[in-house]
Amino acid sequence: MAREHALTERYLERFGHVMRPVQESEFIRLITGGNHALRPVFLGADEIRQLTRDLEVLREALHSLPRRLFGGDIAAFARANGMEKSQIRAIERSSTAAAGAPTTMGRADLYLDRSGFRVMEFNLGSTVGFEGGEACRGLLADPEFSRFVAEEELSYIDTVAEQIRTVRQETGLAPDARPVVALTEWPGNYEETERYFNVLVQVWAERGMEAHPCHVAQLERHSGRLWLGERPVDVVYRQFMIEDLLDDDTDALLEPLLGALEAGEVRMFTSIESELYGSKAALAMLSDRGNRHLFSDEERDVIDRLLPWTSSVTSGNVILEDGTETPLLDHAVARQQELILKPVLLHGGQGIVPGWDSEITPEKWRRLLQDALDGPYVVQRRVHPEPELFPGPDGRLHPWIVNWGVLLMASGYGGLLTRCAPADGDITVLNLDRGVLLGSGFHADPGKQRAQWHRSAVPAMRPGG
Repeated sequence: MAREHALTERYLERFGHVMRPVQESEFIRLITGGNHALRPVFLGADEIRQLTRDLEVLREALHSLPRRLFGGDIAAFARANGMEKSQIRAIERSSTAAAGAPTTMGRADLYLDRSGFRVMEFNLGSTVGFEGGEACRGLLADPEFSRFVAEEELSYIDTVAEQIRTVRQETGLAPDARPVVALTEWPGNYEETERYFNVLVQVWAERGMEAHPCHVAQLERHSGRLWLGERPVDVVYRQFMIEDLLDDDTDALLEPLLGALEAGEVRMFTSIESELYGSKAALAMLSDRGNRHLFSDEERDVIDRLLPWTSSVTSGNVILEDGTETPLLDHAVARQQELILKPVLLHGGQGIVPGWDSEITPEKWRRLLQDALDGPYVVQRRVHPEPELFPGPDGRLHPWIVNWGVLLMASGYGGLLTRCAPADGDITVLNLDRGVLLGSGFHADPGKQRAQWHRSAVPAMRPGG
């Protein structure tokens, strides 16, 4: 799918200066730390329609992996993802208690190359991060930009509203229900995330969701309910991750929650297994040429267009995109400049090693691969992103690289979260701890009849009014 540039070009012709949110909520200020992208990004109607459909197909293919590859055995799927025993126990108990299909909530992180969008990662479950359209609201406080949005009939998504809609739908809550939600972190992480949680629950409250921050050790089970202090909990919104479940006391910490889930005393959004579908190992299973016969023509088409070749770091042979079979190690050593090494389940760019990094010598690259052999690692073909033009403080346009975080929710497309960095910089992986700028974007409405697409266009305002 070729990139549609006309909308962006019209924006740049009209606004040649840096544009950041005029108004900034505490929520967006906390998330970005003031490091806002220099302008919003834009997607055309055909782009957003195609991306949404492709990502939904890719998500459902990921959800099907336990059935297609492991006979429905979730524990076998977890082991193939490199899970330890404590993690597998929690996954099995959580999945047994979960009702219905895996979650629709996810965030695909994509780069754009000459052929179109490419999925680097596809995070699934309640732990995906997003900023909720707050930046878009802040941008619309600029009267001239607001007029541009209205003239172009652009939209943006209130991601937090879609998040709450998804929670209600997937936990079986009525639209007017007033559940008590426990926003639940792992004890070791709670001090770091408590401030964010306190702001997030205020944002949820504005949209009709009562939530209370806590960590797993604060949950108790008695009298046929799960409790947070004196509050009976209806829904646990899980913010702790699979990678947290390696502490010596994991089983004891999780027992009240998992016991209540199994007894039907509480609901959890989302099941622990949901992270498995968004792991890098799961992407490698989709990419594996030996599995192609298991997928439909539509699924193979989406996999081929969106997913760069991705493989587990195996001591055996792999099949390349052209059908050639070769030892993985030989191929990865020879193609160092075109591959990136990733741990299967760590998040936020932890442990990722780009083969093209100037500090990674051929000798070091080989050692890293050998240490990773048959472990929880994948290698993925490098994507060469096409830059987007961004205005600079000097009034000139400069090429920047954009990581497009496209969100999916129960209603479909759930908004944009972008991470941006100068194309001529030395940032090889766009992650929050590496000095990138965060932003969001608007889209041309592909279907005005769909209720979940929230028109952001506002009445034209007088300058300064």
